[in-house]
Amino acid sequence: MVPKAIFHRLVQQDMSEILHYYSEEAPAAVGDRFFGTFLQVVEKALLHPGLFHPISPTLRRADLPGFPYHFLCRETVSGIRVLVLRHDRRHPVSSAPPTPAGKSSAGCCRLRCP
Repeated sequence: MVPKAIFHRLVQQDMSEILHYYSEEAPAAVGDRFFGTFLQVVEKALLHPGLFHPISPTLRRADLPGFPYHFLCRETVSGIRVLVLRHDRRHPVSSAPPTPAGKSSAGCCRLRCP
């Protein structure tokens, strides 16, 4: 069986926002390079999910070389599930920006971490 990547429904929204940002702030080639890098890292995660940094017993972090972005994925019986694509400076558990000290970020996480 060929391994498959399954994407959380909001990963497409994350990607659209990133590509929109690059289309406004950088030459078109940067967005193309970002998307190509993302696809290469997804392919690598499909073939060798254990190579990526574990952030919990079930989640791995895959950095996108040359960009300040990464995605979190989980290994499945049929491949991987990409749960979130986010900027490196986002809140470590969710894709929401960090909350001020003492404020709860409950409800902002779309991951079901153990």
